[in-house]
Amino acid sequence: MLVDTSRELALFLEKMRFLRGISQEEFTEGIISNRQYQRYVRGESPMPYHLIDLFAERLNVRKEQLLLEFDNHTLKETMNIINYFQAVSNRDMDQINHYKSLIDPEYIIEPDNRKTYQLTKLNEDYILNKISQEQYKLGLLKLIEYPKILSQTAMSYFEVNVLSKLIDFVSTDEQNLIAQKIGNYLENPDLIWSGNQIVTFNVLIFRLARYYGIKEDYKSVITYSNLGIKMNTRSKSLNNLDYYFYFLALSYFRLNDQDKFKENLYKCYGALIANNNQSRMQFFTQVIEKDFKINYKEFIISYLKDKPGL
Repeated sequence: MLVDTSRELALFLEKMRFLRGISQEEFTEGIISNRQYQRYVRGESPMPYHLIDLFAERLNVRKEQLLLEFDNHTLKETMNIINYFQAVSNRDMDQINHYKSLIDPEYIIEPDNRKTYQLTKLNEDYILNKISQEQYKLGLLKLIEYPKILSQTAMSYFEVNVLSKLIDFVSTDEQNLIAQKIGNYLENPDLIWSGNQIVTFNVLIFRLARYYGIKEDYKSVITYSNLGIKMNTRSKSLNNLDYYFYFLALSYFRLNDQDKFKENLYKCYGALIANNNQSRMQFFTQVIEKDFKINYKEFIISYLKDKPGL
């Protein structure tokens, strides 16, 4: 019998071996050749199930305990990388440094986690001006097969995420193709919003809403902003909620719908209060007062007077 997650488990064993200060030669002696063990670690050969007992004994743990630790380690790894990704998206340096310190790039177990880590590190280097725009674009292109991916019927959520970032670095025609491709992906009725993927889907929806705003396609902005709000409601999250209400307010303002403009500008304030982030409140206040030529606090007071039931 071969282990389904052979390479992942081999990487975990390699990490456990390293942390215990056991050399590869000592670890594999009397079990398999060191060369064959390295094939397992590189994923070039699947590892037979019976070897787990022998390696567990070499680590001085029971096989059942080893497999439980493997599952727990993989879950923690996933959460740390997702949190690192989110911290970079929010440009929160304290959280970036914290979660990055919990990740050892050499021993990332899950293949999807390795890809997400590479993307997140690339994003971090770009927003901190450690790499140029051209280097960032080339880095994104290395992560997916572009432009071949535009003709693919199916895409992973990782591929769609990378594709959404490329939208800022390609021609207008390519931008439209990418936006349509991402839109079709999000409209797939078989798409399941759950677990850690919610973070990625939120990023995708946000980028589409922003993209169509730049294109002044306000009906599409409304569609994707409402989709983002719906997803946040289902997942009990505040992720980008203030942006979605701001996008809606701006769209209805441009479409001369004053009632919906005021309603969403008020809801944006509510989302900002819920976030309890002073710098974010200051940022949105400046943007809103510039865009709509109003005093935001005075607007909220006036709106509440007109809507006493709120």
